[in-house]
Amino acid sequence: MKFRLMVVDDDKALRRILANIIENNNLGEIVDEASDGEEAEGKIIALKPDIVLMDLLLPGKDGIEVIHNIKKRGIKTYFIMISQVEAEDLVTQAYKSGIEFFIHKPINTIETIKVISKVEEIIKLKTTFQMVRDTVISIEKPDSEIYVNRNTSRIDFLLADLGILGEAGSEDIRITIENYDSLKDNINNLQDLYEFLHNYYISKGKKKSSDSKAIEMRIRRAITKALQNIASMGTENYDSEQFLRYAPILFDFKEIKKEMDYVRGKSKKGGKINIKKFIEGSILLCKE
Repeated sequence: MKFRLMVVDDDKALRRILANIIENNNLGEIVDEASDGEEAEGKIIALKPDIVLMDLLLPGKDGIEVIHNIKKRGIKTYFIMISQVEAEDLVTQAYKSGIEFFIHKPINTIETIKVISKVEEIIKLKTTFQMVRDTVISIEKPDSEIYVNRNTSRIDFLLADLGILGEAGSEDIRITIENYDSLKDNINNLQDLYEFLHNYYISKGKKKSSDSKAIEMRIRRAITKALQNIASMGTENYDSEQFLRYAPILFDFKEIKKEMDYVRGKSKKGGKINIKKFIEGSILLCKE
């Protein structure tokens, strides 16, 4: 997926610096530039770029007003604000208007690459979520020769919705959920779960590491990725259906908040996962 980006700033030299960072690091294609709010708004409406890097303080309309007007039109452009302004109320107002991240001037190349890459990751994630929602069959059709296991469909949908369907640990999580009814009376702790999975892979002759430690690490990595994806979703839209549905059921609220602060660059440390809570929450969601 090649991203289309636009740079808006009244400083021509800064626009060139940002364009060079984007082009030299294969972050996408620069479709246009603008030097003031009025010009920017017209071009964004016409071109509908994927991402716009926009200065907060622009001649004419400021960046916040432009973003507000674009969002009202339902245009799904993602905004990264760039500015020297550090006043907390203005930064808060910028986030409320719909920006994804805030880059402070003077421009730092590494930070800029990291932020743009993170927004592109969010876009890819949302695109994947939508594709899954559009294609997953969640009901059986009696008059069809093809039958879909409803529980398995729900599990795959959940894993895809969390952005971890392709993770190695997703199979461990799926098998745990599928076998929950027979497991619940015999498993008292996570070590029992890892031992069950160990024996399961041996009995099925699966070519997959059945070492308990390897199983734990696979599950841990998959759940950590889910935490990162949900936190990114929350920073983008705190009221999104997926964030409100998954965050409180699968993770501890304080850990989600820590991860969101990390994503926004406000903290050097992200949130922690609780494997037991995630597994139990996933089972609950798949049994609904």
